[in-house]
Amino acid sequence: MGLIVAVDAGGTKTDCMVGTERGEVLARAWAGPANLQVSGPQAMRAEILAAVAKARAQLPAGDETFDVLFVGAAGVARPGDREEVSALLKETGVAGKVVVDNDAVIALAGGTLGQPGVVVIAGTGSIAFGVNARGERARAGGWGYVLGDEGSAYDIGRQALASVMRASDGRGEPTALCDAILQHFKITSPDDLVGLVYQKGLGRADIAGLAVLVAEVARKGDRVARRILRKAGTELGAAAASVVRKLGMGSEAVLCVTSGGVFRAGELVRRALVRELAKTCPACEVVEARFPPVVGAYLLGIQEAGSRITGRVVENIEDSLFRPV
Repeated sequence: MGLIVAVDAGGTKTDCMVGTERGEVLARAWAGPANLQVSGPQAMRAEILAAVAKARAQLPAGDETFDVLFVGAAGVARPGDREEVSALLKETGVAGKVVVDNDAVIALAGGTLGQPGVVVIAGTGSIAFGVNARGERARAGGWGYVLGDEGSAYDIGRQALASVMRASDGRGEPTALCDAILQHFKITSPDDLVGLVYQKGLGRADIAGLAVLVAEVARKGDRVARRILRKAGTELGAAAASVVRKLGMGSEAVLCVTSGGVFRAGELVRRALVRELAKTCPACEVVEARFPPVVGAYLLGIQEAGSRITGRVVENIEDSLFRPV
């Protein structure tokens, strides 16, 4: 039986799935973070192999040989990245065929089931990526928290912190974010944020984590928090629109898939995205991803093995995901 091993190597964890070409999921396992630009190639390989080993251990004896390994990896964006990681994995003999691509590729496949479309990912960072019917690719964003990541959880958190300081100065509108953020960090004054950020080194994850707080305050009607979320959605819509224009899909009924924790903030983000994207692509349909990115990697792995993604394959995956493996 030919087996596919799929991996979503992300910035917070590595998600691995093993299944057949028919969509029958046999194993699922996790390991630590594996962002190429943060962890480096050797550490990234180690986490991928650790996740694969845990999944392999769940298989019946005799089923441990993999025909295809498909990896979607965070940080694989520059020319040569895919080749470097692929070569490191191939030399281990982990599978007969090894394919490595960017994590946006598998997120798109998880939403469109391998068909053309656009995906907007907004977690700690943000990126828009798309593929048209001719197989041409385009991206917008994904340049990291210094150069970009507009609309990301980090961007939302940073804007919330800045809004607190502006309100404290009297330069900005009063906001309930002040009390919420002071309570969150267990401090008594906005001045204390300076020490947290610049002396104690408040990290990207800490700042990105404030996006949940912003969403809570926005739901209570705070104008500043609601404005921050609408701006995030507008930025994400602009990124998706840029991809649509690059791929010449503005007049098409494009499927735009949303993925990432920012979209759990509520309808403010989504509505702003839809409104901005509609200026470029009026017929675009914005939907949540049907499957997580690791399933996108699995679907692409099935295609790499020479099989088609049929309705039955998709049904098998859905059935498998809702039962223990």
